[in-house]
Amino acid sequence: MSTPETVAALGAVPFWKRLRYRLEYLALRSASALICLLPWRWIGPLANFVGSVFFTFDRHRREVTLANLRSAFGERYSKEEYLRIGRKSYGVFARTALELLWSPNLSNAVLDEIITTEGLDPMPAHGAEGKPALYFCLHAGNFEWLSQITCRHFGTFPVIAQKLKNPLIGPLFDSWRSALGQQIMPQKGAMLRTIRHLKEGGKMGMLIDLNLKPSEGPVVIRQFRRLLTPVSRLPAELAQRTGATLVPVECLPRRDGGYIVRYLPELPITPETTIEAITQACWDALEPGLHEHPELWLWSYKHWRYKPTGSESDGYPFYAGEYEAYQELIEKMG
Repeated sequence: MSTPETVAALGAVPFWKRLRYRLEYLALRSASALICLLPWRWIGPLANFVGSVFFTFDRHRREVTLANLRSAFGERYSKEEYLRIGRKSYGVFARTALELLWSPNLSNAVLDEIITTEGLDPMPAHGAEGKPALYFCLHAGNFEWLSQITCRHFGTFPVIAQKLKNPLIGPLFDSWRSALGQQIMPQKGAMLRTIRHLKEGGKMGMLIDLNLKPSEGPVVIRQFRRLLTPVSRLPAELAQRTGATLVPVECLPRRDGGYIVRYLPELPITPETTIEAITQACWDALEPGLHEHPELWLWSYKHWRYKPTGSESDGYPFYAGEYEAYQELIEKMG
């Protein structure tokens, strides 16, 4: 709590905000301490209860969730089924959050008990020592533990530290996300360090389904066959610049409450493959899992903030808006 960087960051904000930051820090530490007292198998039922409560009372995010589901699947499900999927999605995210707080209890023995791994027997080429690889996933299932599970099989690799507004809680999240010894890479200068790490034969993990603003240089991909979305080009560029293999990873439910972590076949990439084609292929590799288990994705996030003009704007959720810069980007990409 008292590093020079933290002291400087706290000194730059008003007193009331410093007080709020300290209360947030104490609340998170206390919550983690309490959750760590629970057996792991209690977390799932607790998360379902917490998720159900939030789904009931969080009206705005519930509307976002249901609008996203209707935009993605159209008439595939009934109103009651959409409500069920949305409620379960809240429970999945609540479980991910609670299990992150429970991370101080993680050990290799615990992972061996609750995780089944598929796609690594026999070990594929990307698992070889000295072979650079990027393991990518969606905000689906327990995405927070995927890096720790992957490190279990391929050795530790850096996790980029997310810069949070509250400087006190960043170290907490870093400690939970590196419970099994992962290295934490500061966000500042992370791009150059990532390139160097991959060129030296290292491995890394990455999420690929967050929106970017049109001004942030995204690639526009098509999701669920018709919804255009601006996402990061970073995985594709890193693969092209470093020769790293791109490997899709899924976190699926196991009948007894555990997880199945599935490593899918690596994406076929040639020097002629465009950044746009690689980025679309990353999404296409993981979308089938959302059709199989739609409740696993983070539907409460505003995935489709931007929509094109004209007839292609039909079917987008209520919060989506038309922006000139986004339309120019779409036209530029053809």
